[in-house]
Amino acid sequence: MKALKSRAAVIAGALLASTAMLVPLAAPAGAATVVDGCSFTANPASGGSQSALRVACNFPTAASVPASNVISDFSNAVWHNGAARAVNGVAFESLYGLTGVVSPNAHFTAADVNRQIAGTIGGTAIGAYTNIKAVVNGSTVLLNMPATTTGVSGKTAGDAIVIDAKLENSSIRAGVGAVTLASATASATVSFVKGASVATATKASTAFNAGDVGKQIVSVKLVGGSGLIASVNGSGVATLSVNATATSASQSVTLNTLGTIISPTLGFASTDVGRSVAGTPIAGTSKIVTTGTVDSATSRYITGGGNPANGTDALVGYSLAKVTGTVAQSAADLTASPAYPNQITVGADEIVSTTRIINNQTYELDTQKIVSGEGTFRGSDVGLPISGCGVQAYANGATPGDANAGQNYITEVALNGSWAKTAGGVYGNSQGLAALSGATCTQAFGSYGINLTIGLPSVSSAVNGDVMSTVASTLNLSPSLVPGSDACATNTYEGTTIQGQWYNPGFIGASSAFSGNAGSASAQSVSLVLSPALAITPIAAPTNTIGAIKYPTAVVSFWAFVSLRTSSETIADKTFAAGTAKISLPWVPTLLALCTGTGISSEYTFQGTSIGTQSIATGTGRPSTALRGLKAGATSGDVAYQPTNLGGTASNWTGKGTFTAAGSLGQGVVAKLVLIP
Repeated sequence: MKALKSRAAVIAGALLASTAMLVPLAAPAGAATVVDGCSFTANPASGGSQSALRVACNFPTAASVPASNVISDFSNAVWHNGAARAVNGVAFESLYGLTGVVSPNAHFTAADVNRQIAGTIGGTAIGAYTNIKAVVNGSTVLLNMPATTTGVSGKTAGDAIVIDAKLENSSIRAGVGAVTLASATASATVSFVKGASVATATKASTAFNAGDVGKQIVSVKLVGGSGLIASVNGSGVATLSVNATATSASQSVTLNTLGTIISPTLGFASTDVGRSVAGTPIAGTSKIVTTGTVDSATSRYITGGGNPANGTDALVGYSLAKVTGTVAQSAADLTASPAYPNQITVGADEIVSTTRIINNQTYELDTQKIVSGEGTFRGSDVGLPISGCGVQAYANGATPGDANAGQNYITEVALNGSWAKTAGGVYGNSQGLAALSGATCTQAFGSYGINLTIGLPSVSSAVNGDVMSTVASTLNLSPSLVPGSDACATNTYEGTTIQGQWYNPGFIGASSAFSGNAGSASAQSVSLVLSPALAITPIAAPTNTIGAIKYPTAVVSFWAFVSLRTSSETIADKTFAAGTAKISLPWVPTLLALCTGTGISSEYTFQGTSIGTQSIATGTGRPSTALRGLKAGATSGDVAYQPTNLGGTASNWTGKGTFTAAGSLGQGVVAKLVLIP
């Protein structure tokens, strides 16, 4: 009996190459002990980390072999998150020696403060941890990095030092800093006096003193359950940041010394209160309670090792944050030259808009709205570029005019996410276009889906063409379709492996390359289908697709589409919330190469990272985002698999994986699926 053949031996038949799903559980056809079934594996299973998905399926009978598949990923999985917009213009030395940027196509707003920017200035990469420090106007900003570090020291806007960069669509960011005060917890007995707006408090035994300012009191007698000590008078009476529910004496409370983090780059602001903060000396559950700026007294206390007389003003102007959770004092030194800081992130657990395509939209030309289902658009879409047939190409309308105005972009989004407006307007699907020889969008691109691309891929996203998936299959190949295969009656099985390449939304479908989009028409999503005759035909991506996976073979390519739900979806006994991911394979033609009456064992693997995502320099772009990862703290996740056979009969398989909140590297979580009638 011969060994499994290599992919090279079977690729000539090629129909096979476009179908398999993830990892094979090879089994002889007709074996009585083998039954249909699938298992999902997440490995590693550490919450908050990147993780690969493996889907192994076995369909030993011809009637059960899938012609198409929908894989619902673990409900606690998170695919790449974030989007960007272009910043093109000039950089120069501005106020306070900081780097200034003028970019007519960026359309800056106050919301851009603390958003990270990456790219090049004068052809040299912008340094790590660079973000916008201040917005001057719609075309001008100051970066948080001195001009001496960006190569524009002494330069003016007239020197035309070119900046070519991308700006993230959120203030999720990384920076450098140090923990200057460790957290601590103690118990105390405190009496509260309810005030007109805030309470006062006195402590039994040892009175409050100036060193208690900034500490947190946790008590059910305080509005909201906790408050900060804002000040302490000479009599030891503390004024709090919140009021008491009532005047009450001798209450047992928890008195927390909040950890203090300072940073020269993060720019902690009031908008960061309540957000997560993480880093080497900081617990993963830490939250920002209050923010401020390091003054002279604080700087001298820190640099003097607790003795202000020995300190300096070296840290004056740095931003600071007081945080909850377990925080150890850092060995980082921000005053040394060079400094030895810790990397610290803000908001890394947050989910914002991701670069994606939508294709279920309609247009209200009188209101100039792009209309779709609830949840299609998000507030973090505002400012992102949008392109595709039906949408004006430029921010100033139908004609380039001032080319510097840049691409059309989203200016307003409905509270329920059902519509969006743009700066340049829309013209809809029914207008005949000279660029399409008089055809409408519907006539030209309807079979592909009239894709609108929202956002540019962020700098931390996978690169087009990145290999990040594998389809491996084991099957009994028909010699009539794959010359060189042995007779079906010998009942031997061949193996194939196909690598899948990631493509970002701007490169999916014919219409993506239309109307100012930088996508590639050569990357159209076409596949082999039987409809009813064998043909190569367009395959429309699902709406809200964040990326496509192309499985190329010597004869034809087939595709998988990764999309995010815009609303909850119930599959048999499982309900998947909005924002959860599914992977759709509209056509998997491996079955065309099978010996009559035989089945297939397939395995799909989707990696948590790729060469493109791994090559991003530390501190560049949005932190803590993988191609695929797992939510921190989640202890379980549902999965589903929905194959449809060639006859059009669909089935639902569901399962559940149990995770530990903090998994260990190499720990795989397996969900065995069962068929739900």
